[in-house]
Amino acid sequence: MSKSGAGGADNLDGGGGDASTNTHSAAVNEEVIWKARAEEAEEQIEALRIEISELESALSQARESLVHAERRGEIDRELTAAKAVDLETARLLTEAVVAEMDEPDVAAAVRELCDRKPFLFGCSRRSAGGVSMSPAPQRGAADPLGDMAHTARTTGDRSELLRYLRARRG
Repeated sequence: MSKSGAGGADNLDGGGGDASTNTHSAAVNEEVIWKARAEEAEEQIEALRIEISELESALSQARESLVHAERRGEIDRELTAAKAVDLETARLLTEAVVAEMDEPDVAAAVRELCDRKPFLFGCSRRSAGGVSMSPAPQRGAADPLGDMAHTARTTGDRSELLRYLRARRG
């Protein structure tokens, strides 16, 4: 009985120094676990920082694309209102003018382009005929010169043309 009592006492004591060893190893294990968690958290933080910077750059690119698309739409509206003949060429030239401006103003750029390159537009500023051309002759009842010109034009006869040109000169 004493053997079992002595064995029982040993079991209750926990082996004397074994309890402090278990507590120390548990504290070390806990410290290792917390250290591993901290390193994992730092890695996650770094991964999230990288993801945030990528998202910020994607956002800035999207904003630039939006601004470019809005400006292109505004340029197209202005060019359509100005009756641009070649929309693509006029758009490229307008974008170049707007890019040079300190404060982009599409309407001013289109007006400037219409003034500098009127052949790109069906503007009302451009006259139908050249400046050096005389006005169209008005047909009257007694207009022998007009009749001669009409005859020469419709027949295509050279002698009629020469007769008209002599009459016009003299």
